[in-house]
Amino acid sequence: MNFYIQMGHGMQNICKDLCEAWQGATVILSPQNIHPTNKLSPFVASLQKLNGKVLFDPQLYSPRKYHKNLQKHDYWPQSGVTNLELGDCQELITTLANINASIASEYFILPSNIVAKVDERWGRVQGAIVNQARQVANGQRLLLTVALGKDVLCEDSQVENIIQYAAQWDVDGIYLVCEHPERYYLVDRPIWIANILSLVAGIKRQRKTILVGYANHQMLPLALAKCDAIASGNFLNVRWFQPEHFETIEDNDPSRRSKWYYCPQTLSEYKVTTLDVAHRIGILPTMAPPSVMTNEHSNILFEGAIPSSTNYKEPNSFKHYLHCLKIQCAYANKSSYTETRDAQFAQLETAAQIIGRLHTERIKGQDRDFSEMVDVNEAAIQIFDKEFGFAMSQEWGAL
Repeated sequence: MNFYIQMGHGMQNICKDLCEAWQGATVILSPQNIHPTNKLSPFVASLQKLNGKVLFDPQLYSPRKYHKNLQKHDYWPQSGVTNLELGDCQELITTLANINASIASEYFILPSNIVAKVDERWGRVQGAIVNQARQVANGQRLLLTVALGKDVLCEDSQVENIIQYAAQWDVDGIYLVCEHPERYYLVDRPIWIANILSLVAGIKRQRKTILVGYANHQMLPLALAKCDAIASGNFLNVRWFQPEHFETIEDNDPSRRSKWYYCPQTLSEYKVTTLDVAHRIGILPTMAPPSVMTNEHSNILFEGAIPSSTNYKEPNSFKHYLHCLKIQCAYANKSSYTETRDAQFAQLETAAQIIGRLHTERIKGQDRDFSEMVDVNEAAIQIFDKEFGFAMSQEWGAL
C-alpha cells in the first residue's frame, strides 16, 4: 500500500523536504493552501525536480459554502445551487482538466460534494460528472471523488449501494474521503471500520484504483482490502475528513498547540511533556521507533536529554509521523491475504502489550492513545475476514 502526502496548512516546505528525503513522493495538492495564479505551478515544478508527483484535489465538497481561499480559484462557484450538484458542469470540468494538464497530475480527481445518504439521484449525478470528464480529459486517468458524510458508513446497505454504482462509472478509480462518526480523530466503531474495508475491497475487486484521502494510522488495515494508497498530512484536519475545514468560520480563540510524538509500535501519539515522564522513570528507550523507522526528525528525543528541552519542533513532529506512516504502509501488504491479515493482528497485539506496560507506568496518549482502538480494529478485521477473506485470498495476486 502506497503513501501519499495530503497537503495542508504550512506544508509546502514539509512536502519538499520529504520529497527530497524519500527521493520522490506523491503530494495531493490543496487549493485552499496554495495561491491559484502565482504559486501553484512553481511549487509543482519544485516537487517534480525532486522526482515528486502530484494530484490536485479541487475540494468542492461544500460548493455553497464560503471559503476565503477556495473562492479565489476561477473554478469556484459563486452562489446558489451549483451546477456540480445538478450534474451539469461541463465548464467546471473543462477548467479542472486544464489545471490537471498544466501540472501533469498523476490522476485527474473529479469533484463531488459531500453526500449524507447514497441514493439513485446521487449515483446518476456522479455518473454525469464522469461522462462529461471523459469528453474533455484528453487521456487523463480519472479518479471520481466519493465524499461521505459521517453516517453513511454506519449502514451496510449504503456501502453496497456505492459499490453497485461504482461498477457503472467509467472511471479508472475512486478518491474516497470519509467524515468520522461522532467527530473523533480515532474511530471507536468496529462496524464503521469494517464498512470502509468492505467498500474499498468492493471497488478494488472491480479492478479500479482506490485512494483514501484524509487518513491516519488507524487505516493501516486497508491493506487487507488491497487499497492502493492512503494520504495523510500534518494537522488533524488532514488526517481525518472534516467538512467545516472547507468553510471559513471566524474563530477568535487563541490556538494552543502541543508537540506530539508518534510511537509507531503502539500506534499512539504522546505529548513531549509525557515523554519527559518516561525519561524520568527510565522507560523512554522503549518508545523509540524501531530501527527501520529511525529518522533524523525524532532522533534528538532519544539522545539522553529531557525531551522537552531539545530542539524537537512542530515540523519535526509532522515529518516523523509521515515518515513512520509511509514505512508502515509499505510493510502492510504481504505476499498473500492470510499473511497480511496475520501481520495486522500481530501489529495490534504488539501495540496492546506495549501500551499495557506504558499504562502501568502512567504513560498515556490521552485522546490519541490507541488502547481502546486495538479492540475496535481487531473486531473490524475479524468481520472483514469472515465476509471477504475467501474472495480476497483467491484474488489477491490479481488485485
